[in-house]
Amino acid sequence: MVNVGRLAGKQILVGLALFACVAAPIWAQGNDNYPSRPIKLIITWPVGGFADTLGRTIATQLGQILGQQVVVENRGGANGMIGADLVAKSAPDGYTLMFQSITSHAINPTMYGKTPYSTEKDIVPLAVVAAVPLLLVANPSFPAKNINELIALAKKEPDRLSYASFGNGSASHLAGALFTSQAGIKMVHVPYKGGGPAITDTLGGQIPLSFSAFGLALPHVKAGKLMALGITSNTRSKLLPETPTIEEAGNLKGYEMSIIYAVWAPAGVPNSIMNKLDKALERVIGSNAFKEKVASDGGEVMNLVSPTESQVFFQKEMLRLAKIVKEGNIKAD
Repeated sequence: MVNVGRLAGKQILVGLALFACVAAPIWAQGNDNYPSRPIKLIITWPVGGFADTLGRTIATQLGQILGQQVVVENRGGANGMIGADLVAKSAPDGYTLMFQSITSHAINPTMYGKTPYSTEKDIVPLAVVAAVPLLLVANPSFPAKNINELIALAKKEPDRLSYASFGNGSASHLAGALFTSQAGIKMVHVPYKGGGPAITDTLGGQIPLSFSAFGLALPHVKAGKLMALGITSNTRSKLLPETPTIEEAGNLKGYEMSIIYAVWAPAGVPNSIMNKLDKALERVIGSNAFKEKVASDGGEVMNLVSPTESQVFFQKEMLRLAKIVKEGNIKAD
């Protein structure tokens, strides 16, 4: 007499074995054929700013290289955490990527206390692509005409001067916090909802100083409507060669705060797909269109296109920026 239960069990095992044999080459083939459908690039800022336009430049060129459309989806809010959370919870199949600044992504765990995902484990940097500095600008009526005069004035009148940033916990906020800490001065931080409103009030004289995105402030500096006191990078910009770095102007050794952009993926994406994306991103970064876009905002192209070296860089930045956040007692809104 045939044991039906045992026979059924054997049939199930045979079926599972056959499925495994078939599924393995299908998955391998899927990797080889990647991408076989459009890729989504989550940009963690609203439409219109430099980060958005730079991310869209990457999306366009990446799509051309890979032969599939890269669709941009803007998910701004909470200093990038809303978009990052979506990416962290996405399938690790290479079809959902993120364009985010290392600056914002690195400080969120310290500033917010916790995030709905693991910053270090759930999202991995594919490539670090660009560094863009900020400009410390002042209304022309401001009495201090350079960094040394600003420091002297702030020491004479602690907490009387104020500076604008484009958001609490943003790179411009950290630029101001690092500056006041290293210079040994006290100024009042006034966060705005974006760089546009901050620069508008600086132009109008409602606030005397602003740590502004370079490209946003540059036309106003060129027109004489704003004074550029210093640049936050460790080298002068070719677009404003007469403007010193804050480090050299204020004798503040090691002062530097640039917005560093990277492309990220959910943890667990197969190596074959990661390698294909890395090679494609290297071609994007090396293109004239990308170089010109970064240069137009006073930035420099970075070429860290392996996940390993990108992760090492990210870990160092996390430690450096977390220290600034803690020392500046920077808290979320």
